[in-house]
Amino acid sequence: MRAIILSTAIALNSLFVLLSHAALIEISDIPRHIKFDFVIIGGGTAGNVIANRLTENDKVNVLVLEAGPSNDGVIASQIPFFAPQLTQPSPYDWNYTTTPQPGLGGRPIPYPRGHILGGSSSTNWLVYTRGSSEDFDRYAKVTRDQGWSWNSILPYFKKSEKWSVPADHHNITGQFNPGVHGFKGEVAVSLAGFPSPIDQRVINATSQAGNDFKFNLDFNSGKPLGLGWAQTTIKDGVRSSSATAYLAPQFLQRKNLYVAVNAQVSRVLQTSHGRNPAFRSVEFRQSSGGPLKTVTAMKEVILSAGTIGTPHILMNSGIGDAKTLKVVGVQPLVDLPDVGQNLADHPVIGNTWLGGCSVLPPKNHEAEEE
Repeated sequence: MRAIILSTAIALNSLFVLLSHAALIEISDIPRHIKFDFVIIGGGTAGNVIANRLTENDKVNVLVLEAGPSNDGVIASQIPFFAPQLTQPSPYDWNYTTTPQPGLGGRPIPYPRGHILGGSSSTNWLVYTRGSSEDFDRYAKVTRDQGWSWNSILPYFKKSEKWSVPADHHNITGQFNPGVHGFKGEVAVSLAGFPSPIDQRVINATSQAGNDFKFNLDFNSGKPLGLGWAQTTIKDGVRSSSATAYLAPQFLQRKNLYVAVNAQVSRVLQTSHGRNPAFRSVEFRQSSGGPLKTVTAMKEVILSAGTIGTPHILMNSGIGDAKTLKVVGVQPLVDLPDVGQNLADHPVIGNTWLGGCSVLPPKNHEAEEE
């Protein structure tokens, strides 16, 4: 009898340990007895990478606060063909629009930002592009930090990448440059499967067109101009995102990693004053509403809420241009005029051509014979 009771106690204790660390949690499930070393605001494209890398050290506890829902079970985020369903209006998008744009005749345009675990990597149209080496070298020059140069960044691109075969397993020799890709990372990248006959005709035409339309073996070599084979974040017909890659089941099982979804952060709170004030507390609430809660990081708060979300939270917190903050009734705590300024982006333009051709009627051989 004693053995049965002991076995039952052990089983119940094991069950409690399992339930006390669910893979994804809601705000109400955030454990109060744990002191988090790091609190990451935003479980998006970058935030999940940071969470993964920090929790490689089992001596630190990490909490991720993601405003959107889990990506698990969202079919449109899994099947690449359904990607357009994730754009505005959508519960998986923040549904932003820009101010009127002078270059677009004064029109505002939609500005998609992912509102889901994985951020925009869970909602974008899956094109894998690193940009131009010239841009990165310019960043290095402006910041005087060679860590931003193309040669310094490229190893990290390769480290994050897991080059994968296309869905149809066709021979991809001559369709990409393996020397600029990684094969042991977490984010799957592949070429499109099942090419159509016109694809190769377009590639063949590049030898005649030349100049800006010349053949480009690999857009992600740092030289993106030209025509070539597109690369996408797809493996076995399924989207690869920061959520599926860096928060894969084997990583979510780490006992020092907690990922809370539907947790919308309003601001960071000042925890020390003086010449170099610290902001180690985070104010947040359930995305659908509810009372405000706070959590404090023992070491650092990492603000990774995206291009729009990060400056929004900073300014809500009193960090930004003091004059602007006063106008909207926010008490300035740190005067940083550059917060929320100098955003540059590139719109996507799709060009469509209608190809026409005339078909000659078949020759009437009988008529010719007559």
